[in-house]
Amino acid sequence: MGARGRQFESDRPDSADRSLYELAGGAAGLERLCGRFYERVLVDPELLPLFRDPGEEHAERLSLWLTELLGGPKAHSETRGGFAVMRGAHHGLRITEAQRTAWAAHMRGACADVGLDEEFRRRFMPHIEGGSTFAMRVSWPPDQRGPR
Repeated sequence: MGARGRQFESDRPDSADRSLYELAGGAAGLERLCGRFYERVLVDPELLPLFRDPGEEHAERLSLWLTELLGGPKAHSETRGGFAVMRGAHHGLRITEAQRTAWAAHMRGACADVGLDEEFRRRFMPHIEGGSTFAMRVSWPPDQRGPR
């Protein structure tokens, strides 16, 4: 316990010692999150143009990526090629700031929809904000990367 009996996050046994992968409920939890996320994204007219083929296995690929990113098995690197493949998937999409913001908002909403707790969301959203900003930047040709 911290000062005056308050419980600090570091006092909680399941806090910082657990990976985000574990906090999400492992592979099953991330699959549920990604499934719900794409249910939201693929009906958003702002985001739909970013998906060349809405029938592709977007949720499965994102789940593999997040599994590795959040401390689970390295299945994305082993089966899909890891970071370079993820980066290349965004080339030429010309993602706008409005699209990036909508994408991140849908991820926040999907986290709530599937019941991921506040600790997970607090620790997860910096990954989403940073990752979506990176995806937006690399989606433009190098000489056109700037505020959108």
